Amino acid sequence: MNEMKESNERIYYSIRETARLTGLSEYYLRQRVKRGEIPGINSGVKFLINVPAMLRGLEDEH
Repeated sequence: MNEMKESNERIYYSIRETARLTGLSEYYLRQRVKRGEIPGINSGVKFLINVPAMLRGLEDEH
């Protein structure tokens, strides 16, 4: 049986927060979200980015 790991570490961040954390522009992040290239979830009117998964994906690109 798979047990979920308990963690207080945040995974999902808004586009603005992700831009601040990563140094990537909000425009770049929004374009990638629109193309479905960044993992995340819709939460009301905001899109929340799964930052750890996004960073792994960016590393795989290079």
